[in-house]
Amino acid sequence: MQEKLNINEIIKVEQLPKVFEQLELIGAYVDEQVKDVDQLKCTEENKQEVKNRRTEINNMLTLIDTKRKEIKKKINEPYDLFNKKYEETVKIKLENASKLLTDKINKIEDEQKLVKRNAVEKYFNEYCQFLKVDFVKFEQVGLNITLGISDKKLQEQTKDFLDKVNDDLTLIDSQEHKEEILIEYKKNLNASQSITMIVNRYKELEEMKKKQEELKQVKEAEKENVQRVEQVLSAPTKIEIKTNDEEILQIAFSVRGTREKLKELVQFLKEREYDYEQCNN
Repeated sequence: MQEKLNINEIIKVEQLPKVFEQLELIGAYVDEQVKDVDQLKCTEENKQEVKNRRTEINNMLTLIDTKRKEIKKKINEPYDLFNKKYEETVKIKLENASKLLTDKINKIEDEQKLVKRNAVEKYFNEYCQFLKVDFVKFEQVGLNITLGISDKKLQEQTKDFLDKVNDDLTLIDSQEHKEEILIEYKKNLNASQSITMIVNRYKELEEMKKKQEELKQVKEAEKENVQRVEQVLSAPTKIEIKTNDEEILQIAFSVRGTREKLKELVQFLKEREYDYEQCNN
């Protein structure tokens, strides 16, 4: 059996080559300790022995890993000092200088972009006057103004946008409800959507009017039926008898309705104990 190694004495913080030598030595020791693990059988008789072996290996791993963390900390300390010095003496100075130059560049480029914007916005206003379009804002064109795009290209994009608006207005002017469509178009600059919205709105209004007219006719028919019944009730054809000073009257009328409605009427007469005769045509 190999002599037990004092890991705390072997693993020390020294130069990296020395540390690698220490790891080689520890690695050889670990190989010796675990070489028979795969051959070790666990039975009821030796279960505790196997558990003890596992505990020994786990303890060894914990010890070595703790030492590894200590070494890492020690190794990193010089680099941390170097990195702090680097940031103070080099990095921060270069970053500040770069930012200063970037700010200067951005300022001049923003001024150049503003010149481009003012030029194309002037063209926009003049072309709007030519087309007699007074409700579109320059921002709605959606131009991406960069230093790489030419003034000519920006004017072409602006012209294409306003020409489309002008074509949309011509289309809208040919529609039946052009005033209302134009109101919607000014909100969204979408001719197709605006036309569809107003057309559908008028369809809905027509449907509403139709339903209201049908309902009105139904109510008038119901009113006429009530009036007819009242006329019949006010003019009984015959006085049968008197019971307790209350006249028993007889009226005759014809009723039309669905089978279910007529059944409901007969049931009503029965429940209210009316004396009635059913005539079969």
